[in-house]
Order: sequence, then structure tokens, then C-alpha cells
Amino acid sequence: MSPRSAHLRRLVLASLLAALTAVCSLLAIPNPFVPAVPFTLQVFAVCLTAAVLPPRWAFAAQVVYLVLGAIGVPVFAGGAAGPAVLVSVTGGFLWAYPFAAAAGAAVAGRLGGFWRLCVAAMVSIAIIYGFGYAGMLVFGHVPAGPASLLGLLTFLPWDLAKGALAAAVALRVRRALNAQEAWA
Repeated sequence: MSPRSAHLRRLVLASLLAALTAVCSLLAIPNPFVPAVPFTLQVFAVCLTAAVLPPRWAFAAQVVYLVLGAIGVPVFAGGAAGPAVLVSVTGGFLWAYPFAAAAGAAVAGRLGGFWRLCVAAMVSIAIIYGFGYAGMLVFGHVPAGPASLLGLLTFLPWDLAKGALAAAVALRVRRALNAQEAWA
């Protein structure tokens, strides 16, 4: 595959994964423990981005997602949009996406198997939680402490499942991309 076609392929994948992140944000289910932070499938999309793209492309895909939301395209949880969302109680989670995708991609590497992709997902999730908790404190003025942390941890089982699902899907996507490359 020529460098130009590899670049185009990554550009298309990054665009598709940014769009997938937007689609995954539309179904927002309220969390009774942290009402301002809903359950969505965005973590799945970020973990998949990390598992399929190299770090800088994974970072870029999630930056595109954030820029779309910031300029008013309704791509944030539940169809929210605008720069105010980036400095709301959920803003920290959103700011984490490019960094989480890039770090997860660095862990996943080019030859990541299922368990390595699961570890990459856990790294991505840890970064999302770190930024998210900081954002809840700073932007959302949520009091620091065990109650806030416990509320955040209600997401953990679901997010770990989303990370494992992203790893499984990524293996199939990687195989399909490699098979296609062999025919190019």
C-alpha cells in the first residue's frame, strides 16, 4: 500500500470513528447516582478508536468530534452541543477523549491481541475517569469526596464491558483491514 493510500485510509477511519462517537452519544440514559452524567456508548467509541488507529490519528479523530460539538453540531450526550458543554459537569469526560484514545492506541500497538486491546481500553477508561472526575469538581462544582467518587464508579462495570466489546470489534476490524491491504 502506498503512503498516500495509507494516509487516506487513516483519514477515512478517523472520520468514521469521530462519526461513530457522535452516534454513540445520542442514546443517553440518566444515572440515578450522578444525574448530570448520563450513561452513553461514547466510551465504546473512544476505546474502538484507540484499538483501530495509531495514536496521532486516534487523537485527531476525537478532536474532530469535540470541534463538531463545540461549533454547534448536536453530537454530545443526548444531542447537546456548543462550547458550554465543554465547561459543564460532563466537560472533563469530553476533554479526555483525545488523550484517552491516543494513550490507548499507544498501548494497543500495531499487533495487539484481544487482551492487549482490553488493557488499552482500561488505560483509555482510566484517563476518561481522571479527566471526568476533575471536570466534575472544576466545571460542575461537585464536592470532592467519597460520594462523588462512588457515583462515578457506578459507570465502571458498564465501561469495562464497553471496553471489552470494543476490543472484540477492533480485532475483527483489524483483520478486515489487513485482509483488504493484502489484496491492494
